[in-house]
Amino acid sequence: MELQYDVSLKPYNTLSIDVNTSYFVRIYSIQDLAAARQFCQTKSCPWLLIGGGSNLVLTQDFDGLVMVMAMDQVRWPEATSSSPTTPFFVKVQAGYEWDLLVEESISRGLSGLENLSLIPGQVGAAPIQNIGAYGVEIKHCLDSVEVFNFETGEAFTLNCLECELSYRDSVFKRQKNWIITHVQLILKLESKPQISYGVIADTIALLSGQAALTASPQQIRDAVIHIRRAKLPDPKQVPNVGSFFKNPIVSLEKKHELINQWPNLVAYALSSDQHKLAAGWLIDQLGWKGFSEGEVGVHEHQALVLVASGAATGKQVLALAKRIQTDVTLTFGVTLEIEPRLFDSRGEFFF
Repeated sequence: MELQYDVSLKPYNTLSIDVNTSYFVRIYSIQDLAAARQFCQTKSCPWLLIGGGSNLVLTQDFDGLVMVMAMDQVRWPEATSSSPTTPFFVKVQAGYEWDLLVEESISRGLSGLENLSLIPGQVGAAPIQNIGAYGVEIKHCLDSVEVFNFETGEAFTLNCLECELSYRDSVFKRQKNWIITHVQLILKLESKPQISYGVIADTIALLSGQAALTASPQQIRDAVIHIRRAKLPDPKQVPNVGSFFKNPIVSLEKKHELINQWPNLVAYALSSDQHKLAAGWLIDQLGWKGFSEGEVGVHEHQALVLVASGAATGKQVLALAKRIQTDVTLTFGVTLEIEPRLFDSRGEFFF
């Protein structure tokens, strides 16, 4: 374990917030994690693990050890079966880039990840957030994860059910000491296009000139990339963490109440009494899209995305988020929950 001191975290978070950490190390193995654990116990200091840095807001210098996940190997299965329904188990280390995994799976003729194209971050973060897009979530293809308990030093495996995956949630958000080191996915040669979102089908037709029902995984990936690039800014050019708020889930009664006042409300049924509202639509109705003040603002094409520039601080980003939350609550009677994780000098906090 090669320890560094007083390191800027600006390159390691996609909001480009310039705060420092007292101690810094890259994690290349389970042995590195064990050594880092021993260091934190000796120093009695907090710790923070960063993957791609696309789901966190840093508000202060961190008075502890920041670890950057650098375990980045993948084990692809041999395609020995011609049956399209044969499951292929792909084992990936947590530090592997998520979108590179999606790209490579398709190039190997495997299906299951195409709707999750261009989601930023690393593989290890995918189950934590139960990443999802356009009708697909990682829980649909997750087999198991390997975990290192940073509190006890124990290593163990959880199957998909034990990960307790739900909308942007998992057991890992409650078990803060559990670090994912490996992810095993189940992919198939058989392609069953997931095109329940109309924009996917329309974009496939636009790009390929053919019906979406017969689209290949590559054509779906191309469509998703086209849509995401049109709607979402590249964090390498415009610092952001993607969607800043979760889509709120409301009762059928609340949905009807809102529709009576807002006939164009965008909502999706999850069950007979649970409906997911489009948070971006709510924010957009209040005129926040394109808003800018000082070093922070709301993206001009996507109201869900808060953007930073120059010397923006995490506190400035959160102040803007609070204003938007308050406006939505007062107007719609709906609470927006922040999606990225928030950290101050000693660890995670809730806003």
